Amino acid sequence: MLSPHEFATLLLLSDGPDSLDSSDSRQIDPIDLKALVEKQLVQLEILHGRRQEPRITSHGYSMLKAMGR
Repeated sequence: MLSPHEFATLLLLSDGPDSLDSSDSRQIDPIDLKALVEKQLVQLEILHGRRQEPRITSHGYSMLKAMGR
């Protein structure tokens, strides 16, 4: 079961990396991100050899589809 914060984070990530910016309202809480990674709904991909970017897994997309998103 996802917490409301985890579900909101998954929704933000489903909008793609361009939806995330430096404003406070669009930042990802590292605790929620860690929970999503542990639940295998998100994975962290290393880009350009250093920066990690979250990507929704197929299981994560299935969860969103089940929730009607």
